Amino acid sequence: MDWTKLSIDPCDPDIQKRMQVFLQSIRSIEKIDYMEWLLGKVKGTTCLDIGAVEHDLSYTEKPSWKHKRLKDVCSNLTGVDILEEPAVELNKRGYDIRICDATSEEYLGSKYDFVVLGDVLEHVENPVNLLRFSIRHLKENGQVIAKTPNPYYVDNIRNFARSKSFVNFEHIAWYTPTMALEIARRAECRLSAYVVFPRKRPWPSIFPKSDIFTRDFVYIFSHA
Repeated sequence: MDWTKLSIDPCDPDIQKRMQVFLQSIRSIEKIDYMEWLLGKVKGTTCLDIGAVEHDLSYTEKPSWKHKRLKDVCSNLTGVDILEEPAVELNKRGYDIRICDATSEEYLGSKYDFVVLGDVLEHVENPVNLLRFSIRHLKENGQVIAKTPNPYYVDNIRNFARSKSFVNFEHIAWYTPTMALEIARRAECRLSAYVVFPRKRPWPSIFPKSDIFTRDFVYIFSHA
């Protein structure tokens, strides 16, 4: 949905209503864990994992390290990270990690079925360029899967009300569904879905249209 084709006013109440209807139409609810869902989608496919290192090498020793779990199921996996020393070490261990700024205009020479942005959007200064980089490396019918924290998650609201810090020190932004839609418009691609993974049962079944029970938003972008 490109609101600029419908109005010149970014606060137009009629467009807000239409946008809400559109977002509800592409919203899906998953009852399984995010990683289980992700691994099921990428199994047997080619995948580019942006932000593969996840902070430092200590994270790569954990069973939950995403890149290793992706490698176990993908037919081909390439990682991207700007952390040079960890990337070099991981390459010695048999991984394929490219040292690259994923907001640059660089092209790695291959296109993939999936590009995974696991908690990366909120770290970068230019999310539009990040999405352009991702789309550049995506096959025609591929998907960019971007997970990012939900500012409206009930635990975040509760902690904020208690004046407690709950933000990773490197985070510089939050991205709600309307913001994801705008990023897609500026990057000249499409927000084709957004997925929620509700917690706090049974409340999600009582308020099925509310997003306050999902800790993260997962946005799926595709070619326009």
